[in-house]
Amino acid sequence: MEHAEREGAGHRTFEHTADVGLEVWAPGLPELFEEAGQGFVELMLDTGSVAPAQRRAVRAEGQEPEELLVAWLEEILFAFDAEGFAPAGVSVLSMGAQSVEGELKGEPFDRRRHRVLCNVKAVTYHDLAIKRTDDRCEVRIVFDV
Repeated sequence: MEHAEREGAGHRTFEHTADVGLEVWAPGLPELFEEAGQGFVELMLDTGSVAPAQRRAVRAEGQEPEELLVAWLEEILFAFDAEGFAPAGVSVLSMGAQSVEGELKGEPFDRRRHRVLCNVKAVTYHDLAIKRTDDRCEVRIVFDV
């Protein structure tokens, strides 16, 4: 599944043994985190079935960019899996060297209306490395399903 690019950012899924992965690219780190979050949400849920009626704050911390990205995605997974919030959209509002703050737009999960596409168990560090070039950042993330 490939997501259309928007302003130089995009994502697509890839198969990885028994797991699933997401390849993400964007002009900078804040956009990379936002695109990774959006790609992750679209991997888990049919976002077309979710109304962006409510907003939920999301915050993560990490020592290195890779650790911060995993923590960010884990917070999104926690909101969905543990708190029952079905996200349709992800936004990064601010980002520092060791923290990221953003919001999820969505609504409470309803099994009758929301279609789960992939049951993600965990975000992994498998081959995780954020690569930076002159004009963009990119990363491949593997999820345990």
